[in-house]
Amino acid sequence: MLSISLFAFFGCEENEDIIAVSQIDYVAFGNATYSTGVDPGGSTNVGVTVYASTIESTDRAYNVTVDASSNAAAGSYDVPATVTIPSGTNEGTLMVALSDVNLGIGINKLILNFDLAAGQFSGDSTTIEYIQNCTEVTAVLDMVFDDYPEESGWYITDALDGVVASGGPYGGLSTATENITLCSGRDYTFVFTDSWGDGTAGSYSLTLGGVEKASGGNSGNFTSDPTAFDTN
Repeated sequence: MLSISLFAFFGCEENEDIIAVSQIDYVAFGNATYSTGVDPGGSTNVGVTVYASTIESTDRAYNVTVDASSNAAAGSYDVPATVTIPSGTNEGTLMVALSDVNLGIGINKLILNFDLAAGQFSGDSTTIEYIQNCTEVTAVLDMVFDDYPEESGWYITDALDGVVASGGPYGGLSTATENITLCSGRDYTFVFTDSWGDGTAGSYSLTLGGVEKASGGNSGNFTSDPTAFDTN
């Protein structure tokens, strides 16, 4: 009889805790990170999903702020001050507008937080990462492989050492050509890779408008010597 009484007592306490938790006014972003690109001179919208812990019969609005640690270019984003979760659901969408204003090179990181009133609780921040899509120039990469094309690859980094394009491996091919879209008037670095590290990955030539910007082959290490080039 004692064990039955204890079970009933603790069972009731647990149920009360579950009910209490379900009534907490809690809101959270759907994803930790969102990624996109903005065309030169253009704009785009990113829909950030927001979830609440309860479903209510009236609309609810939650304040949203931009974190001071964000490095997104000034003027390149427009974040609404609030996000609304409609009545009858626990899901809403925060529409963030992004535009090509002072984007330059590198990744813009826009970090968003909730700014809640007393008695409200929230999850972690979310980050929108965006870059300027480059469509101005197209570089042509011609490659000749040795007997092991499955070991060959390449990548291009920008002036901030961020990888902007990559390719490979090329199993079954003796040659390959890649068309690579880049920004005009920028500095880049090209690296030809050999995953086996025996220095026999082949050779390459990177041209822009018929002008050779970079060429060479593997130097005997895991990667070739980095070759700097520009798109002027």
